[in-house]
Amino acid sequence: MTSLPRRILLLVVFLSTMLLVASCTEETGRATRAQPTAPTITQIAPTALIVDASDSMMVDDAPGPRIDAAKRAATGLVNALPDGSQVALLTYGTGTGTAPAEHAAGCQDVTTLVPLGPLDRTTVNDAIGKITPRGFTPISVSLRAAAEVLPANGKASIVLISDGEDTCQPPPCEVAGDLKRANDQLQISTVGFRTDGEASNQLRCIADVTGGLFVEAANEAQLAARLLATQDDSGASKINGAGLDGIDLGTSLADIRRQHSDFPADGKRDGDLVIYHWHDCDWGFTSEGTLTSIRPADSVRTIDGVGRDSTVDDAIRFYGDPLATTKNSDGTYTLTFDAGGNEAAYQVTTTGTDGGATIKHIVVCRCLPKKAADLPATPPTGLCSATHVTSKADYTHPHLGPMRLFTLTRGNAGSSDGNACIVAVPADGAPVVLKGMSVYEDSLDVADPVSDSTGNAFVNYNPGRYNGVYILVPTKTGFQPLTAQEYKKPTTGVRNFYYAELIGPGADGRYAIEQSANDCTPDCAGGTITKETFVWNGSDYVKK
Repeated sequence: MTSLPRRILLLVVFLSTMLLVASCTEETGRATRAQPTAPTITQIAPTALIVDASDSMMVDDAPGPRIDAAKRAATGLVNALPDGSQVALLTYGTGTGTAPAEHAAGCQDVTTLVPLGPLDRTTVNDAIGKITPRGFTPISVSLRAAAEVLPANGKASIVLISDGEDTCQPPPCEVAGDLKRANDQLQISTVGFRTDGEASNQLRCIADVTGGLFVEAANEAQLAARLLATQDDSGASKINGAGLDGIDLGTSLADIRRQHSDFPADGKRDGDLVIYHWHDCDWGFTSEGTLTSIRPADSVRTIDGVGRDSTVDDAIRFYGDPLATTKNSDGTYTLTFDAGGNEAAYQVTTTGTDGGATIKHIVVCRCLPKKAADLPATPPTGLCSATHVTSKADYTHPHLGPMRLFTLTRGNAGSSDGNACIVAVPADGAPVVLKGMSVYEDSLDVADPVSDSTGNAFVNYNPGRYNGVYILVPTKTGFQPLTAQEYKKPTTGVRNFYYAELIGPGADGRYAIEQSANDCTPDCAGGTITKETFVWNGSDYVKK
């Protein structure tokens, strides 16, 4: 396809924006949207590039064969390196098949395609283009072979692109540790292409024990960008998948403090989270002390170069279409993108939803919308007197798992007591029914999105004179009762707010409830309208 070279060029030059920002520190001035320019990699250590050519690299899911995407990404890296760089190229898996009788030979099947020497782009790129996957995955042997072509002392670098775990022995992390002890200035960076589980763990360990960078890539755009990021000294301080500064979502507060003695001792309660401000970032923890959100300064970019003043199209190029879109009260939008693994998502605040809309801020959180299992298109009959389905949405209950929420009314003109209900149908188990709602005609609908980072679900309704909000707070067997608010009484336990509407979710991934009141002075038609905002504190919605 004639469009591919231009696409890869755009992916490569886009990475130049990654060099603008390091760590969580805010820039002193707001930059205008940068135009793509060539990456400014000015100097690298002698480097050996290893390209995986095991048989799994022929899998057609990049899209296209993985090896084709890897070749284009490797070529992009070679073209971005400065003249005079000392570069070697190795591969494994090209000399044997994967039959059991070939295993012993396959575990030694490592080839040096270009020996270490001054960069000759034509020679290296020609060698990359001729790689044909066939065999096993001898990562450990390839690391030793790469170390042997590099200087035994002084700065040296290995960059490994792999799509799977080592199928030979010894364990690659142990070998990486041995190589680091032999030359303490050696760094090994690893790029996991469509890896997960043990394969990702192996590659992460290799990078960790040698002080290198580990990145995962789910598509060709990410692969091209993240391979280049291995040569960016500030790469570790950019948003990388589910983490920042080497700290991933899901890490315990205790572990972070063991690794970072300057991490604050005290945090500030913010709803159901405890926020610690450190390195100009807000780190959000659950009450159990698990990292669940990272809110960096506006200047921080992802490892792919996406950040403030990028466009929605830039984000889509790397992370796919948004999984959820919400309009905020200030006119901005929050778009949720898959960040790759660990239930991680990027909640991206933007000026709009079209491709050219500008990104203002990125939050990393464990807020990836869950995909429901095979759930019914309609609710079971006979569970309540209402039969007309007005809306439905998929929701992941923390105890009952994926379920589909249905709102039902009788569809009659006007309102009457108990003419509506909510039915939650889990993938496994009996339906959960919430009855006794009174709404006007069909004015009962699940919110969009149905849930937020609190884990609660939300339903909007109108009984005829005003809007209201039901909050479905999950329990081990279903949901808490929809206790109605009483006039001028505390909101403890309240799950039904009158004269109210949902706002958000905001940058923190949570809805707020905005409630209106009329003092009816001198009469209700001429009264003063006031508004109050309620936020979730972990157990109730309380005044902000």
